[in-house]
Amino acid sequence: MSSREQRIYNPGNLSPVKLWGLGVSSLLTEMNELPHDVLHHHGTSDDNIKDLTHMMKRDWGIETREEYLNMLQWLLDDGHNRSYMQMQDHLNALSENAIDAYIHTYSHNLDRQNCLKLVRNYRNTLSIGGIGAWDDGRYVSICRWGASLGLFSEEECWDKIHQVSLRVQQSYDSWYSFALSYIAGRQFWRNDATESFAKDEMDVVRRLTGDPKSPWNTLKWDLDLTESK
Repeated sequence: MSSREQRIYNPGNLSPVKLWGLGVSSLLTEMNELPHDVLHHHGTSDDNIKDLTHMMKRDWGIETREEYLNMLQWLLDDGHNRSYMQMQDHLNALSENAIDAYIHTYSHNLDRQNCLKLVRNYRNTLSIGGIGAWDDGRYVSICRWGASLGLFSEEECWDKIHQVSLRVQQSYDSWYSFALSYIAGRQFWRNDATESFAKDEMDVVRRLTGDPKSPWNTLKWDLDLTESK
């Protein structure tokens, strides 16, 4: 039995609305094998905070509260979804043959070509929301990390998570459709349209669907998020 299986579920007695909000970051949380049911899932020891500070500087290039807030605003307003939707709109204006020809013109730029291939493959499935889940999932993760580092109060953090949760719930119809958008976003970010990469990501989805204590199994997608937090 793993340490996650041995621990008490929801030790802080968080409300279902708050747990739902944390669930928006569930894919990255699961990838990192961290708990889904606590705000400070990276831990609060001195070593935990040191590692988290290092990770945020190394992977995100952000250290200050202002930088955190700027990143959160970018994820809300633009994120990677803006570029994705621009590509999708362009491809949707072309015929199938013209799409193939257009993608071929980027044979000298494999990163761009891979992104275009991915958009072509997902453009019908993700025609409305695009890869917004990728931006929103990371938004919640950054809120959690900022609170753990003391750059946000817990109250401010929960308010931010709640607002993006409302947007997420209105944009998708299930945890699974949210996950599909997130995975496509991760592929777009990595410039990787291969089936092997998508398969690895779907393994994370299967772990979430197979865990009776995951947010996907303990919280209904249509939970009333307007109730008291």
